[in-house]
Amino acid sequence: MRRIIVLFCTAAVLYLSVSYWYLPNSPYSHYALQNISSSLIYPIGTANRLIQNISQNFDNVKYWFLSRSQLNEHLKKLETLEDELQQTKLELNTSKKIIGQLQSLTNFSFPHQFNRVTVRVLGSPIGFYDAQLIATSPGNITVKKDDTAVSEKGLVGRVVESSNRILRIMLITDMASRVPVKILETGENAIAIGNGTSIMSLEHLQSREIITNCYKRLPEVGDILVTSGVGGVFPPDIMVGSIIAIKEEDISVKPFVTFHTLEMISILYDHLAP
Repeated sequence: MRRIIVLFCTAAVLYLSVSYWYLPNSPYSHYALQNISSSLIYPIGTANRLIQNISQNFDNVKYWFLSRSQLNEHLKKLETLEDELQQTKLELNTSKKIIGQLQSLTNFSFPHQFNRVTVRVLGSPIGFYDAQLIATSPGNITVKKDDTAVSEKGLVGRVVESSNRILRIMLITDMASRVPVKILETGENAIAIGNGTSIMSLEHLQSREIITNCYKRLPEVGDILVTSGVGGVFPPDIMVGSIIAIKEEDISVKPFVTFHTLEMISILYDHLAP
């Protein structure tokens, strides 16, 4: 019974605090629970709003940094994509030029003044200082030093050693290799130099050595090189490779022949065909 009375009195006090005392005309309205607690609740609410604003500002700053980081990553990806697109465009232009230039070489045939014999490739001991092939020696034909080795794609190299059993062939990519070439479009003569890798260098261009340049233009990426016949070692008009890069004075040439996949090659030996 006592508990019921206490609960009833408490409920009555709370009711009067939030109702009667809160009426506008009540003389005791300033004793209402809302007014008594407002001086405590207002600072708490203000502090809570301040904390919320700080948290929101922190979230905004965090989002800004994340957005900036994502934007930087996106810009880097775009730059990489732009570089790849530029490289792809260059390769497409080069391929288009090569295809157009190769049309004049579709009827390529071995020089008529040379006989040829086909031999099998036995091995390719390719190192940094030398690039050579070992091939079988034809038993019924005498192959001499400096005879030319070719494949269906173009120039392979020249014979540097001949015996009854094997032929040693220096590839055009050997560091000691020097191939007199000409640019198919302009007719300009130069020297393709091997450096022990799959890429050669083009040097001694006539347009750089002659004061008056009589050629229509300078070499460009995609230009095709064929043997010039200068020096008498290699027959003229055998495909060698194409220019793949030009950087200031350095011109890079990629041969048409893929040397490590060769299985059969032809040797042009210096005898007039009957």
